[in-house]
Amino acid sequence: MNKQTTSDLMMVRPANFSSNAETIATNQFQAYIKKDHNLKSLSDRAIKEFENMLNILRENKLNVIDFNDDISLQNSDAIFPNNWVTFHENNTAIIYPMMSSSRRNEKREDILEKLITTYSFNIEKIIDLSYLEQEGMFLEGTGSVVFDRLNKIFFACLSSRTSFEALEILADKLDYSFFSFEAFSKSLPIYHTNVMLSLGEKLAFICLDSIKDDKSSRDLLKFIEINDREVIEISIDQMNQFCGNVLEVSNINNESLIIMSKTAFHAFTKEQKSKINNIAKIIKIPLSTIEKYGGGSARCMIAEIFLNKNN
Repeated sequence: MNKQTTSDLMMVRPANFSSNAETIATNQFQAYIKKDHNLKSLSDRAIKEFENMLNILRENKLNVIDFNDDISLQNSDAIFPNNWVTFHENNTAIIYPMMSSSRRNEKREDILEKLITTYSFNIEKIIDLSYLEQEGMFLEGTGSVVFDRLNKIFFACLSSRTSFEALEILADKLDYSFFSFEAFSKSLPIYHTNVMLSLGEKLAFICLDSIKDDKSSRDLLKFIEINDREVIEISIDQMNQFCGNVLEVSNINNESLIIMSKTAFHAFTKEQKSKINNIAKIIKIPLSTIEKYGGGSARCMIAEIFLNKNN
């Protein structure tokens, strides 16, 4: 039986964290680095936030496998591995076509090899969709796609980073169905689905206000209410504070946890936090530097591992 949550998580320690000039045009959450900013200081702060997050997750009984970014690759966004790879229960890894050419070096076969040889995960099949980049079709992992693994369907808001044709190919490869829609903030397409939608086993977070088409909004809500999930509706303002960029996980004691940034935590209302706390423990993490200059939050920093392990 498929699982929606896992305790096995992958993270990549940044070596060259910065604000990526190639991605900022499509990412409303990302800020430019001012000329008087010290790049090393900025990178050091990002590393400090990363290490703190790693420690907090491990303290909460999560099995986090961390890899070092390769400094020679000069990847400013390596801290967001969820955009280039996903791992599935049928022992499959999928490599994704990324819009920014500067991010394509983040895809590393050595990481997949170490998951097999060092950590005993079973990867029987690698589906590499990178060839779609040459055709101008993009799909950026669990940034673009929010999986409902229990019901074998995924959801995606269309944007320059999420192509409908690529969704069709992914659905065929995984034997999933999918539901695509359009979502906006300040009249601009939302660049990644995982800023306005998060789907766990027990909880779902959604910004319905970002979906202008009423039918799409109603249909999406029906889908995510399956399995009696508690739905937390967030506003556009809350979405812009990363309240949709949260992740439900289950630790090694099978306890439900919700990982979110401190920014998101403070943006949720008292009533919303009470609903969440009734179902899962909130894990809040300070990520202000990574959020401001990377344009992503807690969920973006984690690639979940649903692979089986070899005995």
